[in-house]
Amino acid sequence: MKIAKIMTTALLCITISATLVLATHASSVTMSPDTWAKNTIKTVSVSAVNNGPDNIVKIELSVPKDSNNVPLYAVGDITTPQGWTYTTTGSPGYISKVTWIATDSGIESGSSLNLFGIDVTSPSASGNYQWKWTTTDSKEGTNSGTVITTVGQAPLSYFTISNVPSSSVAGNIFKITVRAYGDDDLVKTDYAGTISFSSTDTKAVLHVEYTFQPSDAGTKSFSIVYDSSGSQTFTVKDSAAGISKTSAITSVKPGSAIEIAIEPADKAVYTGEKVEYKVLAKDSFGNSFDVTSKATFAKVEGGSWNKSVFTALKEGVWGISAVYNNFISVTTLAISKGTAPTVPEIPTVPEEQAELTLSVPETLTIAPGSNDTMIITVNNNGDKDLTGVVIKAEGVPSDWVNVYPIANDVPAKSSKDYLVIVIVPANETEPKTIEFIANSDQGVTAVKNTSLVLSTAPTTMFTFPKDVLQLGVVIIAVAAVVIIGWELWFKKPKSK
Repeated sequence: MKIAKIMTTALLCITISATLVLATHASSVTMSPDTWAKNTIKTVSVSAVNNGPDNIVKIELSVPKDSNNVPLYAVGDITTPQGWTYTTTGSPGYISKVTWIATDSGIESGSSLNLFGIDVTSPSASGNYQWKWTTTDSKEGTNSGTVITTVGQAPLSYFTISNVPSSSVAGNIFKITVRAYGDDDLVKTDYAGTISFSSTDTKAVLHVEYTFQPSDAGTKSFSIVYDSSGSQTFTVKDSAAGISKTSAITSVKPGSAIEIAIEPADKAVYTGEKVEYKVLAKDSFGNSFDVTSKATFAKVEGGSWNKSVFTALKEGVWGISAVYNNFISVTTLAISKGTAPTVPEIPTVPEEQAELTLSVPETLTIAPGSNDTMIITVNNNGDKDLTGVVIKAEGVPSDWVNVYPIANDVPAKSSKDYLVIVIVPANETEPKTIEFIANSDQGVTAVKNTSLVLSTAPTTMFTFPKDVLQLGVVIIAVAAVVIIGWELWFKKPKSK
């Protein structure tokens, strides 16, 4: 009797423990992308999130099947992150389940992993398909769920615009056709997005917005009217998808004239002067265009015409008129006797000029592994002060050349010297051309080149830089002076 009670209690505890384990194991699995076109291969990322207390060590993903228990998606390559391996159920091309198994600690509590990947080919039929998943933690607790993937047409990729005329007349209507395409380059017959229109012609008559209907099947015609002359385009845009298309250019000519005007208007001249007139027409959209060559100018007793150029011959106020397409424009021309006064020429003040030149040695000979110095003189030959004049070297690495000072002000008609130290690495074998460039704050520049010649490097066992040798000579000379002074002045003669 006691044994039966103990066993009953033990079974109850085990059941309660298992229930608690299952209750506390929480997880989720997602697939991205979850929508793509029919019969299309996609690399799908499978992500798992662990919201439970124990590490997830196994993930199972079952492929949707048809009524004959055949997988609807064809599973291809499978990838796993580090610390995981996988197995499959079914034969190649007909895999029904993929199982990822952790070889390390798995997915820790509160963490996620999104590096599981599978290449899958979608079914030939559109619709929503349900994948089943199960996660297992380190204490054998499990959690299950589903992921829905949708098969349809490819997502919107681009628009095309057809039937755009290369030329038109302001105010004329023409029809164009907009087609939506998926990323499979097929017309997206299920496109239901909203497009907006804009144009380089601010006066154009356009649809403001249009939402595609199922009956459009991804193709829709629209009427366009350009009212401004010149080269014009329009653009269609799906703002939600971030996709737009600009039309081909249409050359728009002005419409029919509704009025004309003569230019210049109400001018005054002296006898003997010539005036060139223009006749400008304007259409109902405000487009102005030159019709001078097609206009007729009326005869005037006060002068003579040569095409559109009138020569003033007789003083008085005369009417100047032109006719174009039954439109007439009239202005006046006042002619005075005499000659036009000459306008005194205003003397120009010469602008200050700044001229910059460089004095640079033509050649500089240095042995590899040593350095040498040179003086570059900046000459300001102009009459304008220059500030912040710097010298830069091109043609060799920047650490080869050091210039002192970094910058100088060079007044007009003066010069400044710069000390330049050139260092040649020991492994350098090729001669160089150094281009020295002087620049000022005022933007005045000067350029001068010098040839860097590499002399034969010393072949003795030990070599010293020239500065070290010079220092050695100085030390020896000083030592010699000290010894001679000691012998002459401080050393006492030996007693006999």
